[in-house]
Amino acid sequence: MPSENLVKSVPSFTFLEDKIYPVTSDLIIETPLQIIVNGECYACIMITPDNIRELVTGFLFTEGFISRADEMKECIISPVGGDDNTRAFKAGVTITSINSPPVTCVDGKKGLSSGYSFLGIENNYLSAKLSPVNNTQKFSMTVIKGLSSKLQGFQPVYKRTGGAHAAFIFDSEGNKIFHSEDVGRHNALDKAIGVSLINETPFEDKILVSSGRASLEMTLKAARAGFPVFVALSRPTQMAVEAAIFYHITLINTARDSNRIYRHVQRIDCA
Repeated sequence: MPSENLVKSVPSFTFLEDKIYPVTSDLIIETPLQIIVNGECYACIMITPDNIRELVTGFLFTEGFISRADEMKECIISPVGGDDNTRAFKAGVTITSINSPPVTCVDGKKGLSSGYSFLGIENNYLSAKLSPVNNTQKFSMTVIKGLSSKLQGFQPVYKRTGGAHAAFIFDSEGNKIFHSEDVGRHNALDKAIGVSLINETPFEDKILVSSGRASLEMTLKAARAGFPVFVALSRPTQMAVEAAIFYHITLINTARDSNRIYRHVQRIDCA
């Protein structure tokens, strides 16, 4: 069962057999997280409040601020007001050297307003300055097709609320390495990547799986980490496919057993 600080029960009504009845609905908690780096606010994102340190680590890595977890010399997570279900959080991070300029919103201010970075027109996948994923390891399509059936057992928040996204990291044999849940698809990805960074787990022989749609931003996160295979349970966006092609990622959509492979099919073993 998920921790009670991730779910809140609220009164609601249901329409059944031409009548309205009172019921209780379990909803996933969504709370703000402010990320402060070297004394300056760089982001404010909406999150589900667990694995916050791992989320911050993955976020700063996938946004290009750090290359390794140990480049964060300090990460202090503090609650800000409210009760257990409504409080916000802030993460005070100290980094010895920042690898890239801060993310800038359209109004010129640093920071973010949602669960992922705003990529301006000038910041498309061609200018992300990431290296192509050159891993040539083969991955079994039989293993990949079997991953979706393994996910439900690791999604207690989704099972209770129906409102959580999840991210998973599997090895080439289909063994789960890490998983995470969050109100945001991007946050779930950052949490899983952050745990992997902290545990110094290599990415180059792993499969990244998202319970939702693969977007451009999520594909760039996969490219930044160096995952050769990125599996999404919903059909990807056009820009996600273009980015996957550009960065040599084997992007796969397993929605409704469609098993669509978007280029770089040489990594897939049909046996």
